Amino acid sequence: MDHGKGETIMNGYATAFKWGKLSGVLLSAANGALTFSKRIAIIAGDKIMDTRRYKVEIIVEGATIKEHLNCNTKQVQRLMNATSQLGLTQLIVTEM
Repeated sequence: MDHGKGETIMNGYATAFKWGKLSGVLLSAANGALTFSKRIAIIAGDKIMDTRRYKVEIIVEGATIKEHLNCNTKQVQRLMNATSQLGLTQLIVTEM
């Protein structure tokens, strides 16, 4: 069987494509593992430090402008300071 130049080039592209696909799958798996471990770390940290999470709604003239979910106490304080500096009138904080 005679392998021409074109067939050799096509085999090279196929091999490169397979390696690219494999590296994409491996990177995706690593990303999933890191995302999962991040969630576990946040939950464990919250349990250890007894951190409460809040839902914060910013309301201007009776309409909800922005809603922040899963905020900790520090983030709620930052939002309160920012809204007071901007002159916004209403901030509803509820524990999740």
